[in-house]
Order: sequence, then C-alpha cells, then structure tokens
Amino acid sequence: MSNPWPKGLVTALVTPLQDDAADLDAFRRLIDYQVDNGVAGLVVTGGTGEYNFLTLDERERLFAHAVECADGRVPVIAASGCLATRDTMRLSLSAEAAGVAGLLVTSAFGEPIGWHERRSFYAELDAAVHTPIMIYNTPPAGLLNFAQVRELAELSNVSALKDSSGDPTLMGDVLDWSRDTDFAVYVGLDSFMFEAVLTGAHGAVFGTANFLPAELSQVIALVQAGEVAEAQSRWRDIRPILRFMEQVSNYVALCKVGLGLRGIEVGQVRKPNLMPDQQEIDNLAQVLATLA
Repeated sequence: MSNPWPKGLVTALVTPLQDDAADLDAFRRLIDYQVDNGVAGLVVTGGTGEYNFLTLDERERLFAHAVECADGRVPVIAASGCLATRDTMRLSLSAEAAGVAGLLVTSAFGEPIGWHERRSFYAELDAAVHTPIMIYNTPPAGLLNFAQVRELAELSNVSALKDSSGDPTLMGDVLDWSRDTDFAVYVGLDSFMFEAVLTGAHGAVFGTANFLPAELSQVIALVQAGEVAEAQSRWRDIRPILRFMEQVSNYVALCKVGLGLRGIEVGQVRKPNLMPDQQEIDNLAQVLATLA
C-alpha cells in the first residue's frame, strides 16, 4: 500500500483551556494557524495536549472537533493511548468513527509493562481498528528496541513510529530498515529533528511546532527538497530554542506561553500542571526574539 502518513511537520497540539474547560473556539483558531503556516498534520490529545489530565469524554470531543476544523486540509491523528487497554480501545474506536487519518498510540506508561503485555496490547488494538497506527516510543512507557519495533510492524495496521528515545543508533537502524518498506518514521525529540530528517525520517512530531510551525516546516521542506545548506542555516537559528524547551520546568506550559507570545491565546494548563514563572517566560521571549 502507499504510505498513509503525512510527510513533514506534524504538530502535537496543545489543548486550549478556558475556566478549566476545553476552549473549542480557540482550538479552531489554533488549527487554522497551524494549517496556514504549512504543517503537514496534527496530533490531538498527545502529551503536549495534556492527555493525562483530560477525561475520555473530553478527548473524544476534541477528536471530532479537530476533524471538523481541519476539514480535510491536513490529516488529523488521534493520540488514543491510555493506562488501560479498555480505555485505549474506546478512544481509538471513537476517533476512527470521527474520521481521523491515524492513531498515535503509546502503551501503558509511568510503570512500564513488559514486552509480552505490550505486544498483546498492540495486537488487540490492531485487531479492533482499521485505521493506521503509529507506535509511540517514549521513555515513560519503556523504550522499544529495534527488534521489537520490527515485530510490531508486522501487525496489519501498524505502519509508523514516533521515536522520542533520542537514540541515534535506534533511529539509524529503523531508518535503514524502513527504506524498503512503507513504514514511516517520525522523530519526537525536538533538537534531533534536523539529523533525523536529513537521514531519511518521514517528518517530526512534537510540541514546539505549536509556536514554530512555519520555521520548522520550512527546515523539513528544504531538507527533503535537497537544499541542505539553506536548511542547515535556518536550523542553526532554531535549534537553540528547541534546546531551551527541552530543559524548561514544564514543556507543555511553555508551549502555551510560546503561542501567546506569537498572538495565539490558548489559556493556561490544567492542574497539577502550573504555568511558568515570569523569569522563564522572559527567557522564552528572549530566545524567540532571535528569530526576528
């Protein structure tokens, strides 16, 4: 089959909140901002979307609203992973019914499950849905090795990987293998984007794209067009911002601050998350100003 996954930058959207409820009007404006600035796709209720602090009902409403707002302009990918298989099944089937293009799924996180349980989890999900599945390889769930990625890729609907391990050897092994397949590989570690795309990654999926959609999309597009020198020049300006974001006290909160600094208001984070102090806000504003 042809690859169903968007090639380029896929933004892991924040969830706009007002009075501790999902702000659907702000969500529409955020989606328009992303599309207008050239992103290739959108992830809804991922880690940057505060999925662990949203109810299942809220996540289902956000899936449906995102599909409606995107209106076919870019594919919407539902992050449907939960602690329990039962809840992942519910969200995945609901997202499928809403018309999403794909599912981004992590297995149980916090207290990682074993390989036998993880493979069983993905196999059960694969049998229940018809929508393409992207595995999320992330430290809180326990990192997969190359052999495990290849084994999961044998499932009929598993056709992509978001790798946030930051392990260049794993990324290299998966990219070498995937060149002869329809399997799409996305980098999930912000500051590793250039190197991953340069060596063949399909694209990138992470949260700083919320407030840097045009800049990051342009770098990926230049690399994929073979204009590496120009891409590298632009990357040198962007990478310090990504490194800053990887070291802040709360990545999600700073993504929301970054959007506010760029004129897109998305409210605060949901407790127990807290918004950053003024010093951290000023620091982000200072590093963003270097792009002007």
